[in-house]
Amino acid sequence: MNHSVSRLLLFVLLFISPVIAMGEDSAALHRLLFRSGRVMVGEIVLRNEEVVVVKDTYGSRFQFPMSDIVEIAELKDDEPQLKQDDKSSRSVSNIKRTALGIRAAGGVAALDGSVGGAFAVDLRMGVNSLAGKRIFLGGQVGYRALMAEGKTLSVIPIDIAMELPLIQGDHVPMLGANIGYGIGVGGIRGGVNAGLSLAYRYHFSRTGAFHIGVEAEVQQLSSATHTVTVEPDQTFLSTGGRTAVMGLITLGVLF
Repeated sequence: MNHSVSRLLLFVLLFISPVIAMGEDSAALHRLLFRSGRVMVGEIVLRNEEVVVVKDTYGSRFQFPMSDIVEIAELKDDEPQLKQDDKSSRSVSNIKRTALGIRAAGGVAALDGSVGGAFAVDLRMGVNSLAGKRIFLGGQVGYRALMAEGKTLSVIPIDIAMELPLIQGDHVPMLGANIGYGIGVGGIRGGVNAGLSLAYRYHFSRTGAFHIGVEAEVQQLSSATHTVTVEPDQTFLSTGGRTAVMGLITLGVLF
């Protein structure tokens, strides 16, 4: 009885071994090219119109939206494959790309009830694909000209800036924010500034994009400190504090 069972198990193993080997050989490797420029090689576990699940050479699985992928191609036998000690596939979701951008804006400014024009320009630099999700995080330096009260007030803002995509894809709406300090020029002192923006970004290449949007920004201002005399023997220092509010239409390019 035991001898018969052993022969049966041996027969089953001999029968299914080629099937298992065939299944392992048929697991082809694919190269995934992302819109951010990064590349991943692995076995496709699941793929549909929405997402693709890839298993790398370490056995780890990653899920990506199809909208982030430009091309999926099967590797040929004569193409190089990832080595076991190559960690590029494990760090694929952490690859960051440095970007440089410039934008110009125009609109209106309100200061102490006086309404006038506003002009702005910014140069920004930072990470354009944080966590592989087209999130921008960096810094910017710029120039603001506020035309109010019959004169032009100039400010040089130095800010931290961030932009988040509201959806994933090539052409997407972006929600942005910036905060920093504006240095006053020509007889005024600056102060804290902050802004919120909503823009539409159009990617014309893997790394480049145009954008158009609207932005609301506030800038604290204060006049130069001066001495006020109440009586011949009584004086004190006075500094006038004001807040400018700007509404801007922005145009920019990011490389």
